[in-house]
Amino acid sequence: MKIIALTSNADGKLLYINVDTIGHVYDVEKKDLGKKEIYTVVGTTCHNNGGFKVNENTKTILKMISDDKFNVLK
Repeated sequence: MKIIALTSNADGKLLYINVDTIGHVYDVEKKDLGKKEIYTVVGTTCHNNGGFKVNENTKTILKMISDDKFNVLK
């Protein structure tokens, strides 16, 4: 099992996610009432509302998944 730590967009705390449960990852850029919001959604098979909003972008997350140095269980 490989666990990576991602930063929650909601409160800045760390989320520890098992990479084997990730079903989708995509970047979001929203403009609402003149305010721009940028985050990445990480959908996991154990989270039923569409996924977690995190600060890291898709490219960074994919690098973390492929690079063993980001495994927090080491």
